[in-house]
Amino acid sequence: MSVPLNRAAIILLASGLSRRYGNRDKLTANLGGKHLIEHSASELAKLPALTRVAVTPTDRNDLKEHLINRFVIALNRKPKHGLGHSIAVGVQVALQFKPDAIVVCMGDMPFIEGWLVEALLAKLGDADIVHAGGAERVHPPTAFGAACFDQLKALDGDDGAKRIIGQGVFRVAGLNAPAPILVDVDTREELEFAKRQLALRDEIKLRAARPVSLASAPMEPMPDPAPLSRLSATRR
Repeated sequence: MSVPLNRAAIILLASGLSRRYGNRDKLTANLGGKHLIEHSASELAKLPALTRVAVTPTDRNDLKEHLINRFVIALNRKPKHGLGHSIAVGVQVALQFKPDAIVVCMGDMPFIEGWLVEALLAKLGDADIVHAGGAERVHPPTAFGAACFDQLKALDGDDGAKRIIGQGVFRVAGLNAPAPILVDVDTREELEFAKRQLALRDEIKLRAARPVSLASAPMEPMPDPAPLSRLSATRR
């Protein structure tokens, strides 16, 4: 049976070390005039979930203040312990609200859309874990049913939830979401790619809003979508 949004907790992970990005925090990098993290945060904040939890480092008051009006803040005192520990910190806070499901989202995925979270939850029941990737590759965001909660809150290390997903204990399904919305930003090159994709999206919206004569409007070829799937790299 699917889980409605008002019975699900959404966790936004914002406490990574940005090792591949360089000497700056990628989450505050500029993308389209906003911090990178604001793109996912603003989209998730629209959803009427049971609760929304953002995991931030204890020494990043700027991130905490940026998110606190829209998310419950879970402070990660040990971000060096890896992605798994960050998930566990968020899950321990989320469980206080007694959800029926938990959706884990990444702060460095700027093109996540609300319908995707709802689609993940809709497939729970057919599976214990539903991720956004396809059969060949697991990709966040990921929805977890209640059977997974005990293992989620005990996670640690850099592999995130991969051990839980791959151990064969739980039923796992992939949603096979479109590659362009699964783009993540781990490097400066990927940020530049995200900027180009954002500009393309803005152009498409502008075209859709602008009335034109079909007889006089020239048809322009759309960019090849193949690079989008190539840059949607396997998560850590």
